[in-house]
Amino acid sequence: MRVILALCAMGPATAVHAQQIALDLAAITPTETVSYADGRTDPIAVQPVESGGFMTDDGGAMMTGDETAASIDAPSGSMSVVSYNGDRLEVPPPPPPPIDASAPAVPGRSHYGGLRWGGKLRLTNGIATLDGASGGGLAGWGLIAGKETVQGIGGSAHVTYVELPDYNWQSHGAAIGLFDRLELSYARQNLDTLDVGAALGLGRSYVLNQDVWGAKVRLFGSAVYGPPLLPQVAIGVQYKNNLDDAVTQAVGAASDDGTDFYVAATKIFLSQSLLANATVRFTKANQLGLLGFGGDRSDNRSVQFEGSLGYMLSRNLVVGGEYRTKPNNLGIAREDDWWDLFAALALGDHFTLTAAYADLGTIAIADDQRGGLLSLQAGF
Repeated sequence: MRVILALCAMGPATAVHAQQIALDLAAITPTETVSYADGRTDPIAVQPVESGGFMTDDGGAMMTGDETAASIDAPSGSMSVVSYNGDRLEVPPPPPPPIDASAPAVPGRSHYGGLRWGGKLRLTNGIATLDGASGGGLAGWGLIAGKETVQGIGGSAHVTYVELPDYNWQSHGAAIGLFDRLELSYARQNLDTLDVGAALGLGRSYVLNQDVWGAKVRLFGSAVYGPPLLPQVAIGVQYKNNLDDAVTQAVGAASDDGTDFYVAATKIFLSQSLLANATVRFTKANQLGLLGFGGDRSDNRSVQFEGSLGYMLSRNLVVGGEYRTKPNNLGIAREDDWWDLFAALALGDHFTLTAAYADLGTIAIADDQRGGLLSLQAGF
């Protein structure tokens, strides 16, 4: 008769903690042996009992009730499984010692010192928005960049291209995630004006440039785990510095730099294969800031909404849509809300490719700016 004994608790490497295990003690005879990790075998002094019960390993003696059933000089370190195969008790080697924070990296392992690399499910770290923060293509989410969990540090880098009838948009940047709690991000945005630049007197293919520096903190909740109706909630700030102040003044913007504040809530319902996000942004950016901040209509921040809804066709593919409202501060450059339909594909554990059909409405003097978005992100 084969009996498996499962030790429920793991002790530190310096001692063996008391552990309770289910055992048919009547099956063990005085001639059995215990086998250790180093190959030694020792006889076990056993007093058979009439019925099974719980046996306690207190670091030297195995007990049932108040009687010593076997005397085992356990090896140093904790044991995870002890099995009785009808011939002998088998004691596996103890687990490796705890990670030393000063230890060097071990090739092929996911640990460095006291940190753990990776751990998030695929696609649950989002992609990079046009602003550089983690989220969807257009909408910011409450997720933290990188593949790390609360035990490690992660990050991502991205490049995004949007082709429109009268403009080409390109952005690239990177973000770092600290313990799935804090995100720091940077993005450079470039808007090629093509023929519109010539019509505005800027010259054909004049490129508008902007730097975006961001920080985000997860306040509470988990996008994947925890109560099903409790989302992951984060607050964020983005400082945007437009590098074309002459253009922002020409279109009537009040400033060439500004700061956005936002609150985002994100939840992934794995059992329903759904992703939902809602973000409230406090901003006065014109076309995300590429046409400056504030204007003749308003120089105050206004509350804007960003929403996303996705369906997980598989662990590697998510499809969905987004909607983002925009302020309308400039009298000569009407601004429309944005929306898109997207598909995000995980290319293994570290790369995500996103394609979308995006409608950006009117940008400056050009209407009906609809086209394709393509983004590639690398994450660790």
